Amino acid sequence: MAKNDYCVIGLGRFGTEVASQLNKMGGNVMVIDKNPDLIQKAAKIHELAIVSDAGDINSLVETGIAGVGTVIVAVSNIESSIMICANLRELGVKDIIAKAVNNVHKRVLKTMGVPRVVIPEIEIADRIAFQALFNIGVDIVNIGSGFSWVKVTVNNKIILNKTLSELNIRNKYGTTIMMIQRQGHVIFPPTNDTKFELGDVVTFMCHDTKINNILKFFVRDTKTFDKK
Repeated sequence: MAKNDYCVIGLGRFGTEVASQLNKMGGNVMVIDKNPDLIQKAAKIHELAIVSDAGDINSLVETGIAGVGTVIVAVSNIESSIMICANLRELGVKDIIAKAVNNVHKRVLKTMGVPRVVIPEIEIADRIAFQALFNIGVDIVNIGSGFSWVKVTVNNKIILNKTLSELNIRNKYGTTIMMIQRQGHVIFPPTNDTKFELGDVVTFMCHDTKINNILKFFVRDTKTFDKK
């Protein structure tokens, strides 16, 4: 990868965690914050940590931000967030992921043309709600237009020993099985003859309105698929 594939602006708890995870996964990360103390701490982890007021376009230009592939704006202050995103758009940065603090903030950023806007608290709340509802660990990532990626562990014995063709998941649930992780191995892409095993970690894509039903299919010991 080219140097500085990613830049995180704003080193609060959210921005610090995002930058840390990108770094752990091998991403080349630049971090920016106007607080020298935060940058001093970040410099111990990231090769490029810059003190800069990203709300000032001239200061932002000096960081070399135009050469970065993806910029994550993790600033909580709404006015600052809007200004930074406006600067990034003016500088021609195309791939921007911005944190919003509420739906109004999100709507403003989307209106400005920011392609990806997240409200972390809502996304976390959604995941916790699903985990509480089904008493399991579920990872859910909203990908827009009412669709999500979902990752769940199979514990429904009734769906075992049946092929994907027999279960007919796509037609009955409007769900596409993308990948199955099994004991350290990845089945990608799964075929019509693929069968589930207990403990399989399944990644699938479906419409948000279908998530409840398909999760019951994977984690509840019911004959859901026979009733459809």
